[in-house]
Amino acid sequence: MVESSVWSARSRRRSRCGVGVVAALTVAVSATVFDAVSAASTEPPVSEAAAAGGVPTRGGSATVVFSGQPVTLDPQLHRVSLAFSEPAVAASVFGHLAFMNTETGAVELYFLESLEPNEDASVWTLTLHPNISFSDGTPLNAEAIKYNIERAADPETGSRFQPATEGLVLEVIDELSLQVTLPAPDPGWDTVLVSNFAGVGSPTAIQAALDEGVEVGTRPVGAGPFMVKDWDPGQTLTLERNPYFEDFMPGQPYLDELILENVGDRSQQVSALASGAAQVVLTSGGGPTDALLEVGNAVVTNSGGGATIHLNTAVPPFDDVRARMALALALDRTITSDAFSPGTAPASGLFPESSPFYNPDYTYPEQDVEEAQRLFDELAAEGTPVEFSYTTYNTAEQTAMVDTLIAQLAEFDNVTFEADMRTYDGYLEASISREYQSLAWGTYFTGPLPILYDNVHPDGILNYGNWDNAEVGEALADLATAFTVEEQKAVWDVVQREMIEDMPVVWLCEGVLTVGYADGFIVPRSINLGTFPLWAEVGYA
Repeated sequence: MVESSVWSARSRRRSRCGVGVVAALTVAVSATVFDAVSAASTEPPVSEAAAAGGVPTRGGSATVVFSGQPVTLDPQLHRVSLAFSEPAVAASVFGHLAFMNTETGAVELYFLESLEPNEDASVWTLTLHPNISFSDGTPLNAEAIKYNIERAADPETGSRFQPATEGLVLEVIDELSLQVTLPAPDPGWDTVLVSNFAGVGSPTAIQAALDEGVEVGTRPVGAGPFMVKDWDPGQTLTLERNPYFEDFMPGQPYLDELILENVGDRSQQVSALASGAAQVVLTSGGGPTDALLEVGNAVVTNSGGGATIHLNTAVPPFDDVRARMALALALDRTITSDAFSPGTAPASGLFPESSPFYNPDYTYPEQDVEEAQRLFDELAAEGTPVEFSYTTYNTAEQTAMVDTLIAQLAEFDNVTFEADMRTYDGYLEASISREYQSLAWGTYFTGPLPILYDNVHPDGILNYGNWDNAEVGEALADLATAFTVEEQKAVWDVVQREMIEDMPVVWLCEGVLTVGYADGFIVPRSINLGTFPLWAEVGYA
């Protein structure tokens, strides 16, 4: 047996023609605080063909269009799970140890055969299915998972997942089993695994790149259904079948080839599907979804949370709650939401009405130009006028968003705004390094754990805005002993109240997350947030 202690770097669907789809909703937490249960339908979002029992045929090439393709693929730097563009790409190569059911928020195992906690959930044992290999022919085993987690823990890697590694002790039990001892009991560590460690790269390939001084992400090797054939980083990634994958999943992937294309304009995405240039579109928002349904089909997820302008509360001007509130009250959220995601209604609150955590007392404030101007003037009189940049990446929607911000803020005195347009990878780096003033972002979730928790907890690994609210931290600490929905609701009430009173983000539109696909093509389901499918399962009818 091999044991190690991980480093610590800190001190502490809709469908066309009315055919069956189920839209996923925010879920509740039941028996224990981290066990997700459905708040609406018990069926996961599925496509028309899947509902009719359709199974893809083997063979063919399919093109997927979406916005924001990363230029590297590193399993310790890129997610395969709970995000938008990057996991759609990364998961095709690295696959999943486990993923989350889009409807219920429950963890479903994939490469893992079992994931078992001990009695107090302080020790978790991961056991892999046998006969899983990376595309270089080396085995995906317990040592490989251990290697990847240790690499995420190493400060030299610069991994966004490093905080989730703190205090972990890893012990290889046998070829397929890894025991993970946590620094404290956590009944929800399975969701932490999905969020941070579900993508595993070949240790042989990673170490070879490191030894040669080559960026690991330029040579991605995983155990997922596909492997890299040709690559124009940031634009087109052409993948071919991983010949070892069907040892794990016989007959899959169905496709011979998967081509991932960066198409930033959503109208062009729809046109690509309508013309047959693309078979799958990954998008979001009410307008694009409706357009896709005019020319094809879609698996749609309606999430909790929604799109946001994230505010960095640790740096001026948004370290002052008055500046945050002034911006929130200055904007017409209907106009701004439509620019951010055309045809999408503004969110009214953190949880939808279908959620047991919904509270009508905590709805987002409407535009109040007089109060916004009063706050802008007050700050200027103190010598701290509101001057800020908005960090994003170049798409048609974000260009429209910038134009909308310019137009709306031009109506006010003592506020200055500029756009900070970056490449997609540069935009991600700004968020992870927390080097921004305001950021195009979003907090989307099927269940509040782990995403909402990680976004709002003072030490949350997704708290890129550095929001440090003591009342929220104290309330979230009570989750460990909150066993009833009423007790849990009391916790989330505090979070909702403080997000409105302290305004760490400006909430924009609802979460409408869509996988569109052409007639004659099968997408059985979406996973995690609902932003992409299991790639091994898709194919032609």
